[in-house]
Amino acid sequence: MTASRIVLLTSLLLASAPALAGLTIEGKPKVVFHAEGSPGVLTFDGVTKQINLADDGANLVFTVPIDTVQTGIELRDDHMRRNYVQTDQFPNVTLTLPRGEITWPESGDTEGSVTGTFNAHGVDRLVQVAYTIKKTKTGMRVKATFPFNTSDHGIEIPSYLGVTIKPDMTADVTVDLVDAG
Repeated sequence: MTASRIVLLTSLLLASAPALAGLTIEGKPKVVFHAEGSPGVLTFDGVTKQINLADDGANLVFTVPIDTVQTGIELRDDHMRRNYVQTDQFPNVTLTLPRGEITWPESGDTEGSVTGTFNAHGVDRLVQVAYTIKKTKTGMRVKATFPFNTSDHGIEIPSYLGVTIKPDMTADVTVDLVDAG
C-alpha cells in the first residue's frame, strides 16, 4: 500500500469517528428498566441517574450500580436487590458497545443499531441496541434502548403476593457524551 493510500485511509477513518481521546458522561444521565407483571397489566420502571462510562477507544462500557435503581416502592427495591439480582454478589450491570460500529454524527443527527454485550448477574448476552445521537453545543446526546430477558442471565423470576414479573424487560438509556480530549 502506498503512503498516499495510507494517509487517505487514515483520514477517512478519523473523519468517520470522534477523536480517540475518549468520551465521558456530562450532565444528568438516566437509565430506565421497564418491567411488566401479571395478573393484569402491571407495569413499573426502575430508574437511576447513576451510570459510568469507560472508553478505551475500541469499546464503550456503560456500568450501572444496581443498588441505585429505584422503583418507587422501597420493599420492592429491597426484594429485587437482595433476593433476585443479588447485588451483594453482582453489584453492577454493564453494556459494552463496539465504538467503531456506531454511526457518529458529523453534523445533525444519526440513528442506527449495534450489537452489544449486556452483562447482568455475571452473565453476558448479546443484545441489539437501537440508538439516536444528536449533536449538542458541547458534545452529543445519546438515546438508546434494548430488550433483555432476566432468565437468560440466571435471575430468578420475581414473584411476590401473587404478582409475577415477566422476564422480558427493556432498558432505555439517555446520556450526554463529551470528548475528554
